[in-house]
Amino acid sequence: MPRTTRCALTLAFTVLGLAAAGCGAAARPSSASPAPDFSLPALDGKTVRLSDYTGKSVVLIDFWSTTCDPCLAEMPHLVELYKKHKDKGFVVLAVSLDGPESRAQVSSTVHDREMIFPVLLDEETTVTAKYNPKRELPFSVLVGKDGSILQKRSGYQPGDEAALAGDVEKALGQQ
Repeated sequence: MPRTTRCALTLAFTVLGLAAAGCGAAARPSSASPAPDFSLPALDGKTVRLSDYTGKSVVLIDFWSTTCDPCLAEMPHLVELYKKHKDKGFVVLAVSLDGPESRAQVSSTVHDREMIFPVLLDEETTVTAKYNPKRELPFSVLVGKDGSILQKRSGYQPGDEAALAGDVEKALGQQ
């Protein structure tokens, strides 16, 4: 095979691989990098810090918005997952990406969806910039008890909740 053909095929397969990796609810394992600490105001007025959970809890940081249909479709599954595992040291921190135009809808959405975990407001987008610079929605980061990033996941398709539940259970089983 001529060298130019090999180069073209290599380039084509690389582009296809990168395109496939960016589609759907792809889970991206991390290289066990530490999760950057942050503090954000919660909907209830309290300030929540990620470091408050280090050493005690597995944390799912979920970036969502009231205007994101896949986010809203995923939310009941996150509520159930939280209810099932909260007594084992699992926490969901739901980071709202709603801006001023949709901020008023956050409280009613939280109430309607029975979001009983902390709902954080990232109006300055400082946490979003650290974890989710592309502003993908929904986007979640699973942080182990040791404070390291275990997994990042973008998008939501029905059925993804089973894989997420498995990842959470595995993280909770690690000491």
